[in-house]
Amino acid sequence: MKALTLILASATLVTTAAGLPEKEAQLVVAQATAYREAAAKGDADKFLEWTHPALYTLFGGKEPFEAATRLALKSLAGKNVIDKITFGVPAELHVAGQEEICFVPFVQIASAGDIRTRAESYFIAVRPVGKADWKFIDAAGLRKHPEVLRQLFPGLPEKVVTPPNKVEIVK
Repeated sequence: MKALTLILASATLVTTAAGLPEKEAQLVVAQATAYREAAAKGDADKFLEWTHPALYTLFGGKEPFEAATRLALKSLAGKNVIDKITFGVPAELHVAGQEEICFVPFVQIASAGDIRTRAESYFIAVRPVGKADWKFIDAAGLRKHPEVLRQLFPGLPEKVVTPPNKVEIVK
């Protein structure tokens, strides 16, 4: 009976989390890079194109989200210089309802005036099950409210562990 329970538990884990094939991992990192570059350039149209619509609910709909995003990108233009960003490899693919989710970790060094920061964070990459193109959410907004991840994706398995999500001032 113990062996049967162990086999069933293992089968459940396999259906909710699987390794991301190398080619797909490269694709998601390339698309995450485009998402980051759109934000860095202040290209609101491209950034919104790459953004996952789950965020709309937090802003009261698509239009308020788009307006807030355009305003934020405009106000940040030229104020925050990304000195370096290094993406890690997204390791696991999680099924959450009709969507697949993986976390794209990164380390970013940025400067704003005399202040230099190091962020260790991740993007939440989401796509419909079996599709190729990813949409993204920057997890920086989850630093103080990690519970929002479950609000956005209630079908995400409870045991999912996210990458580190912290920022520090460096010299």
